[in-house]
Amino acid sequence: MSIISRSVLQALILTKNEEPNIQRVLDKLTWLERVVVLDSGSTDKTIEILQSYPNVEIQYRAFDSFAQQCNYGLSLIESEWVLSMDADYVLTDQFIEETKAFVSGAGSDIVGYDTRFEFLIYGRQLISNNTTPRTVLFKRTLGIYFDDGHAHRLRINGRIGAYKSRILHDDRKPFSRWLSNQDGYSIKECHKLLDPTNPDRNSMLNKIRRTKIFAPIFVFFYCLIIKRLIFSGWPGWYYTLQRTMVEMLFSLRLMEEQHFDVNSKK
Repeated sequence: MSIISRSVLQALILTKNEEPNIQRVLDKLTWLERVVVLDSGSTDKTIEILQSYPNVEIQYRAFDSFAQQCNYGLSLIESEWVLSMDADYVLTDQFIEETKAFVSGAGSDIVGYDTRFEFLIYGRQLISNNTTPRTVLFKRTLGIYFDDGHAHRLRINGRIGAYKSRILHDDRKPFSRWLSNQDGYSIKECHKLLDPTNPDRNSMLNKIRRTKIFAPIFVFFYCLIIKRLIFSGWPGWYYTLQRTMVEMLFSLRLMEEQHFDVNSKK
């Protein structure tokens, strides 16, 4: 597989304790001359794995927010294009070939490309999922990240295209860590929903969420029936129950904020 020059395209990955995932991700990035990994304090074997790849450069920064971390990472990129990835994104051969074509295309006014995702549960693919498209490839100087609740978004100054192929989203970290992360995310999402200046506050989903009762029920049946995950066997049930649990945590945080004085010392 031909190597893409560091002046044309480099990849950016954020890590913290990604031992279960990072090797599968890096195995599909050997066609890049430079991959920048920004680590925020891994204590497992993540660094050891990263050091085994000659095209990987490790940088370190204490985590404050996803947007700040990503923007700092962009400052480390030297190429015209950047492939911005999570540490559980596994590329397919079709995605790699499309990427090469995009960055070598002359005369195009497209400055970024969205992709969709195939969601895997411990390597087993689902029929469908709830993930939304994300801009993963873009011209470095035309993109900047900003925080949005627990998530981070990318603002691109220019025209956006789309991949035909998809990235495999395959996170194999322990369930206990996933649950801990979701608890922290639910607090941020709760504050975002209760913010009167939030432009998405009155979307249909957020109206359902503010009931604090119906969102978990809605998500359960939406995943299982509308998204047809009942036909994905146990991985489908696993994903459905995960999404339902996310909404349950969110509902509990809303109840605390609106009906209980959980911060009272009395």
